[in-house]
Amino acid sequence: MASDPELISLLLDHLEDVRGRLSAARRARLDGLIKDLQDAGGDTAAIGELAVELRIELQLAGLPEDHPVRRALPTGSRLNPAFPVVDWGDVIARLQPEDLRRVIHRRLLAAPAYRVDEVEGSDDPDLIRLERADGGVQVPAFQFRERRPRALVLRINRLLEADEDPWGVAGWWLGPNAWLGSVPAELLDQPREPDLMPAARALAEGP
Repeated sequence: MASDPELISLLLDHLEDVRGRLSAARRARLDGLIKDLQDAGGDTAAIGELAVELRIELQLAGLPEDHPVRRALPTGSRLNPAFPVVDWGDVIARLQPEDLRRVIHRRLLAAPAYRVDEVEGSDDPDLIRLERADGGVQVPAFQFRERRPRALVLRINRLLEADEDPWGVAGWWLGPNAWLGSVPAELLDQPREPDLMPAARALAEGP
């Protein structure tokens, strides 16, 4: 696995190729991270935190195994259905637990979302609500169709106890899932949508 400076340098060498392989949303997040790295200047603490987030985003990018940037990332020998494929041992060695939570929360808050006053049924107890640092609350957009709560999402959220662990359940929906071989939220309204409930049950029931 490449060091942070090596990974950043390698990414910049292949930036246009990597950007061309990403969805518009992931491309925007990558561009934002690169700008934040440039703005960080000599702030090594900020650079370290941003580098962890960069590794997470690049893991989620789905680059081919033989891509130079992909080869510089951790291989992830074990897949956890609830979390992205990240070398958490390396992450934790570099960050304190509170820093790690902040990195994960920032990634989840960057996903498309609504304010609670922009959707119907925002008081449903089975909706995931994420609290921002400014005290506001947002609801991830994948939970809605035409700004109305999706019944399937509510059932899965209830099964996974989103009221008790909204961040963890948001991570399940928005991170790669080994059981599904895809990001759960991206299967909504797709032919494989019926696979979502069995995947959620597999996580809820455990080994």
